[in-house]
Amino acid sequence: MKRMSAKLKKTLAAAPLWVWMVCFTIIPMLLVVYYAFSDGAGGYTAENIISAATNSNYLKSILISFRHALMSTAVCLVIGYPVAYFLSRMKTGGGFVILLFMLPMWMNFLIRTYALKSIIDKGSLLDNLMVSLGFDSGLLINSDFAVALGMVYNFLPFLILPIYTSMLKIDERVIEASRDLGAGSLTVFRRIYLPLTMPGIVSGITMVFVPAVTTFIIPQMLNNKYMTIGSLIEYKFKQEVSMEGISGVGSALSLLLMIAVIIIMTVVNAVDKDGDTAM
Repeated sequence: MKRMSAKLKKTLAAAPLWVWMVCFTIIPMLLVVYYAFSDGAGGYTAENIISAATNSNYLKSILISFRHALMSTAVCLVIGYPVAYFLSRMKTGGGFVILLFMLPMWMNFLIRTYALKSIIDKGSLLDNLMVSLGFDSGLLINSDFAVALGMVYNFLPFLILPIYTSMLKIDERVIEASRDLGAGSLTVFRRIYLPLTMPGIVSGITMVFVPAVTTFIIPQMLNNKYMTIGSLIEYKFKQEVSMEGISGVGSALSLLLMIAVIIIMTVVNAVDKDGDTAM
């Protein structure tokens, strides 16, 4: 009876989580799948999926989105890993610096993006400085650089924090032992630091790549020359819902994007597991 009572308590304790998952994750995903294969009249059709997977404009938007996400994730990793390392090695003040990194995250995402736009937009102080140096006005805004900058600015703290946490957990005695055995800095990094921080790297990449590939606010505000997959899905739902009911093509695009992200994250997690096994 005591064992059954303990299991019942655990089940009841987890009930709010399951209710949340069912209502706000599973049911919405099932609705996306339903409308992706629905013809609007309740019948089954594969036309939406075929259109989403073969339309050249849709594929172009998907490729642009993944290009931006991969580029911004790579930049975040190149910047974030050394920053996390130096923060983890700080004797005092590391927590305060992390707080400064996270402080902008307390503001609304849209406000942060507007603030960045005002810095690089035409007529801004930075733009006037570049003009005085001989560059054209508006060189930064409406460019791939602007989108990458916006994504790095908004998502960099989400990569630094898990890596920083992983580094804090590394036992300094392991580092000291490796150096006593003659390991150089490169060997210590390759054989100890990199494998032990791999879970943090994977978590950080996931937390940056997934929102970067699906975001539509940053590309819309900082480069409106083309439509990313997030902007395309927003357009399909926002513009076509009132005319045709729930957008089947928008749902199909959402489903394909979700499948692509799941596949990529599965591959990344598999790499992480291989690293753990090798240790």
